[in-house]
Amino acid sequence: MLTSDDVQAIPLFSALALTHLERLSQTSADVYLDAGEFAVHEGGERALFAVIAGKIEVIKLNRWSRTQAWLARSGRHFREVPIVLGTPFPGGYRASEPSRVMRIDPQQYYALAAAAPEISTKVGAIARERLGGLQGIQPNRPNRV
Repeated sequence: MLTSDDVQAIPLFSALALTHLERLSQTSADVYLDAGEFAVHEGGERALFAVIAGKIEVIKLNRWSRTQAWLARSGRHFREVPIVLGTPFPGGYRASEPSRVMRIDPQQYYALAAAAPEISTKVGAIARERLGGLQGIQPNRPNRV
């Protein structure tokens, strides 16, 4: 079970008031993953995740599975683009070692964003950065005239 200390250790949430930390710890899923298990598959439902412990890799499935990027161990969050834009994510997230992640469903995220607008500002800025990075994983297509 998540504690308010677990949530506060995530830099995105570190400055939140204790009431918000407690609510997130009570309403967010505490997910334990073995190496090779997916936190979310490509095209999965939107949610915001944060790594409590372990290491998560980003996987884009083409003809072959391949790793796109590594996420930092503790404190790193992911899936900002789908939560902000309401879209499925173009890649999956898989544990490369035993890991623990926090999953915040859209309803809880939007309730938090309404109560603590600085969170939506930070998550929106991160989503914009991620969108720029996603251009690099699109297949090369010839220019059409």
